[in-house]
Amino acid sequence: MHILVSSHQHGHNIPGKRLTASKIVNDDGPPSKKLSPYIRPLVDALKDAGHRVSVVIPAASRSWIGKAHIIGASLTATYVHPDSFREDGTWVDESEKEQNTATPTTTTNGYMPPTPAASSEHLNVSTPSIDENESKNEEDYWVVISNGTPASCAQLGLYSLFPSRGTIDLVISGPNHGRNASTIYNLSSGTVGGALEAATCGKRGIALSFGSKDEQPPATIAAAARLSTRVIEYLCRNWDERVELYNLNVPMREDVETRPVRYTRALRNEWTKASLYAEVVQSNEKVEIHQKGKSNRIRQFRWEAELSDIKRSLAESPQGTDARTVLDGFTR
Repeated sequence: MHILVSSHQHGHNIPGKRLTASKIVNDDGPPSKKLSPYIRPLVDALKDAGHRVSVVIPAASRSWIGKAHIIGASLTATYVHPDSFREDGTWVDESEKEQNTATPTTTTNGYMPPTPAASSEHLNVSTPSIDENESKNEEDYWVVISNGTPASCAQLGLYSLFPSRGTIDLVISGPNHGRNASTIYNLSSGTVGGALEAATCGKRGIALSFGSKDEQPPATIAAAARLSTRVIEYLCRNWDERVELYNLNVPMREDVETRPVRYTRALRNEWTKASLYAEVVQSNEKVEIHQKGKSNRIRQFRWEAELSDIKRSLAESPQGTDARTVLDGFTR
């Protein structure tokens, strides 16, 4: 999912360096109970801390896509009120509400199929209750990008979508649904890719990951969101001018706000076998394509991540690395 949050100050300044504007980008898609449960709590925490927030997200999960742009793809930006999202990541269309129709508007991706993590995410859930009489400010609306990637959402958010909201100083990419620790994940992550895109645009970036894919109690999510807001504010006040990007991982535990936050180095790991794809075995049939009298041999592969070696390297990681620090329950 790719989120772009443009965060401005409301009424008061952060002590020290003022955080004028920030964005969040990640790879988990629109808010959903299963794939993207952390974005709305983080946005709420930023608002509670006094920041004005603008959000841009891809229309579907874009996990493992890095800093990709899809050449030739047409991107469509749809403005959606955050209260309009359903638990499956679809949303209620404004025109449909006016027509009192219950037909849901589902997200589509044009030419891009959803990444595997998103392929089974559309659940049958009820439409959220929305107060039609509630006053909605234009700045309350999030932007959903069809064919979007974390990097393309960062680009559009920086240069095209919010011309009246001032200069964006910081891109926050996340919170990812699960941790991004060690070089394998850091260099593959769409969440990290969104922050990298910010750096190539001359902006500061923070990649933010909440370290669990298991369903979490609301109190744990709220604690992670509050801590993340404070750490982001701290980094903005104390930014090392040699740094373009920080990669922040927050463990999902209710006492996370009372535990230390540590700087670490990235664990170096690598693929030791063909771990991401498995060949599709055909049922005793020869698969051929005939062209100009010749037969071309065809083999098919599907995404089937087998991560036992990588998980073992994380479990055996030494002290001082990002992987070990997160596994020990500390923010890094």
